[in-house]
Amino acid sequence: MSATIYYFSATGNCLTTAKAIAEKLDDCRLVPVASTRYASKIIETADTVGFVCPVYYGDMPYPVREMVGKMVFEGEPYLFLIVTQRGQNEGISQRMDRLLNCRGQRLSYFARVKMPGNSFINPPEVDARYLADQQKNIDLAMEGVLHRAVQDFSDPQVLPLRPVDYPNNFRGIAAIDGCVGCGVCRTVCPMDNICLEDGKAMIGEDCASCLACFHWCPQQAIVMTKQEGIERREKYHHPDVTLGEIAAQKLR
Repeated sequence: MSATIYYFSATGNCLTTAKAIAEKLDDCRLVPVASTRYASKIIETADTVGFVCPVYYGDMPYPVREMVGKMVFEGEPYLFLIVTQRGQNEGISQRMDRLLNCRGQRLSYFARVKMPGNSFINPPEVDARYLADQQKNIDLAMEGVLHRAVQDFSDPQVLPLRPVDYPNNFRGIAAIDGCVGCGVCRTVCPMDNICLEDGKAMIGEDCASCLACFHWCPQQAIVMTKQEGIERREKYHHPDVTLGEIAAQKLR
């Protein structure tokens, strides 16, 4: 049986998780969500389709939502969602199920893998434990997939709109005077929302709030001007992931 894993990753948590998941599935291909941005239709023929993404404010990143809205599935594939998260998921499985319902499908299985957050901050010892336990937690999450477990995500509750449900720069992400115009932020932005003007990065409103630009800036010259307390938080990326791997996700 064939499998496809679609993943969205700004700092590498989901990239490493998706790779580990793919190793457990036969004939599996990995597709970065960022590479589908300009596709008008995404036809999926695999028997098993997984989505791997972080949780932003209790929801999926906007590019994942946008991609699912363009998907056409052949047959009735087994669909699963595995998220990496620092905090709470707040109904992300129900949100994904409703998106898939609009494509004539349903979500079969959901699991989570605790990882360091790229926004709000854990104590260092907590993040170290999450990284050390990543593979073990992936193994636990995949038990349901390998056994083709089916869960019920139907929920009549009206889910509130989240700030990440549409592109907007609600964090006030901006470059400050330390910006040297190197273009790293533009390279990693999955929304192509950053341009260089007069040698300085300019970040627009078509923003997914993934914080790739914030964490990969070599000058630490990008800040969250509307996020008091974490506007200049310590930068993070998964220790096993390189800048080049994140940038390569946009290749089509």
